[in-house]
Amino acid sequence: MPRIAWKQKPDGTVRVIAADSTKSTRHIITLSSLTPGKRYYYRVYDPTTTPVQKDKDWGASGAFRREYSFSTLAPKGKKTIIRLPVKVLLMPNVINVESSMVNPNNPAPLPPRITQKEIEKIKSEFALSARFFWVNSGMRLWVDYQFFVDDRWQRWGPEAQTADPFFRGWPECRSYAGKDFSGPGGGDFTIVDTKHVSKTLKEPVVEPFPYAHQIEMAWPRRWNQRAQAWEFYSSGGGTYGLDDFPRGTPGRSQFLAGSDSAWLPTHELHHQLESSGSFFLADREDERIVFNHPAPRKRTLKGDQTYDENAWTTTGRHGEHWDVMAFWDRKLSPIQWLRCMFGKTEVVTDTDGDGVPDADPRLPLDEKRFGSDPKKASTDGEMSDLKKVMLSTWAPGPLQTSWVRPANNGLLMPNPKKADSTGLGIPDSLNPNPLVAFRSNIPFSSVVVDGEGGDWANIPVAGKIQQGPLTVTFKHCHDEFAYYGSFEITGSWKNIHAVFDGEGLGVYSGVGVVGFDLINSAITSAGAGPRAGAIEIKPSFGSITPVRWRSKSAENSRLIEFSYPNGGEGTWFWKGGGREIGVNVSISDEAGRAFALWQPYSLFWCKMDEPIGKIPLPAAPPQIVALLPKQTTYRPGNAKVKLSPDWKISDGAWTHAGADSAIYIDGLALKDFDLVAEMQGSSDLVAGAYTRAQKLAVDDGFVAFAGGYGNRVARLRFLGNEVGDEPAKIMPGKHTIRWSRREGGWWFFLDGKLLGFSRDVAPRAILDRVAVFGGWGGNQKVTALTVALP
Repeated sequence: MPRIAWKQKPDGTVRVIAADSTKSTRHIITLSSLTPGKRYYYRVYDPTTTPVQKDKDWGASGAFRREYSFSTLAPKGKKTIIRLPVKVLLMPNVINVESSMVNPNNPAPLPPRITQKEIEKIKSEFALSARFFWVNSGMRLWVDYQFFVDDRWQRWGPEAQTADPFFRGWPECRSYAGKDFSGPGGGDFTIVDTKHVSKTLKEPVVEPFPYAHQIEMAWPRRWNQRAQAWEFYSSGGGTYGLDDFPRGTPGRSQFLAGSDSAWLPTHELHHQLESSGSFFLADREDERIVFNHPAPRKRTLKGDQTYDENAWTTTGRHGEHWDVMAFWDRKLSPIQWLRCMFGKTEVVTDTDGDGVPDADPRLPLDEKRFGSDPKKASTDGEMSDLKKVMLSTWAPGPLQTSWVRPANNGLLMPNPKKADSTGLGIPDSLNPNPLVAFRSNIPFSSVVVDGEGGDWANIPVAGKIQQGPLTVTFKHCHDEFAYYGSFEITGSWKNIHAVFDGEGLGVYSGVGVVGFDLINSAITSAGAGPRAGAIEIKPSFGSITPVRWRSKSAENSRLIEFSYPNGGEGTWFWKGGGREIGVNVSISDEAGRAFALWQPYSLFWCKMDEPIGKIPLPAAPPQIVALLPKQTTYRPGNAKVKLSPDWKISDGAWTHAGADSAIYIDGLALKDFDLVAEMQGSSDLVAGAYTRAQKLAVDDGFVAFAGGYGNRVARLRFLGNEVGDEPAKIMPGKHTIRWSRREGGWWFFLDGKLLGFSRDVAPRAILDRVAVFGGWGGNQKVTALTVALP
């Protein structure tokens, strides 16, 4: 333990090692005769520095800087690790007595005592936390949760004088902070005396080996009159750091028992580690245990002329929650972990030197439980066993209350005996997503977001889970306009959480990230009200305004399709293939059990296929008949149709000869519409639509044409950029062209045949004019224009 803890005297020989006396800003000190697998503490003599109070608290005195430590590497066949004891106080039998009398005429039944099986369940959740720290530190940090249980009946809040005598005389729970919920952890902080757990202390307690870390976990329950059940309180977590450890106060975390009891100790203890790292590492951005509330570097001027500044970035190329800590903890080197000055330095057996201990049941994971060979550094012949273990973060699943967490989360885990854990034929050492059993390409294809799903038939599955009656299948693809995704769900479900990182900078970067939750209100609202059975969408990252989505249900199943645009209102910059997108999806069933499609919160990195060939046009375009109730037909002579030069009325038709120009209708305010023109010509049948700011020309606005480029092709042209390419030759006689903006897309028809389709690149644009063009030697004639509105 560091000398500063309880102002201890050195427990061994103090050595003074002199450096070269030459003045320099860089010094090298050689230490010799060190024992393998042992912790050493040191201070640096520096007469040029005057210590501040914080440094004095941590061992600085006179010309000596504050205390630091390091642990030496173990001999061959062994491994040095840091064992970090954490005292955990569980208080399982805590009751909000007042809630038992919420209905005085029908008091709640007496609460059952928490069983040993339920206590073991929560201990097993803490074991998942210890395993997470162990793996993601490269098996250097063993968080040793040591449990102390105060199982007395205790009350959460005041007594209720009219309550059953069963409740009388109970002590108030030490975590109760004077109100029903004191955020974020729900309660108060005290100091745990491991010899007398029933004592409520606010001052440090002397123990033989000072704990640097502590967790208090009360399990308050209250009576839910509507559900007719005693329910646990849920909470976030609260933490104090190790700043007062020199005076005997450990780092402390506090939370309640109704939430995710694997996640909360991990997240909150990590805050304690962040604090301790500021003492055993350096005060530098490049050497720290990173704060696990991600935020990019920023400096924003506020209204009071001060700055909201985050100087040290805490976000990287990672997903949410578990993935944040895994990403940053893996940035610490083994040497940095071994500089920890808290807990104890221990040596464990690692016969083959692969970094995974052989068989030590005290530890969160070893070769025996992983299934690897303790006598082979690479059991699969491709990767070291430690690298194999670390293919997974070992997160137990998406966040959920521990009381419903399934024993089998359906996750694919690394197979120590096989070079290819997925079975896809790609060695784990070469696979960018070694624990995803689906191809990591995004096919080049196009779909119509209409809730029908037929377009997805030939697009491969990108993710699938099956848990009991619940099955979820995810597919995605892209074209030059958008990224598309679909969820096909069978069985009852409550929520889908989906996040997409389009720029590859991490979901907290604030750049190119979109996320949303799809909520099944039939489950969350118990089927009540006029929206029963509806699907709602709520944002989780970025703006979901550009997201277009449709949903359709069938018996016991649901299809949800969505798209996110490339460019325009979207934030992605995609052109052609080769762009990576990070995808993460989880779903919860009606019981609240949450499952990840791939690894929990880790991004599944997929790469867009390059465009090859022509994407088929949609098989089921919208029909004009849906707009017929609101339509206006204009014929030659109608003053609302305005003629540009080289147009005239002749023989009952608008006719054109000369340079390209338009007949048009203005003063409109259109969103979705159909423009239908009855016309003829020897080539170039052209229609357009324009906002107020756009010029009336074929190289601006939203234009479609058939018989262009020598009477050969049909294409669409948006703001001068052409898309699509269909053969289209204009034959003599009358034709009908239709230019439609419908269902998030633009549709172009010649004589009822679809010749062009595009996603709407500006879906919120209000159109001021529609037009038909003549020119290019086509000698066009128009006999009628129809504008139809939804």
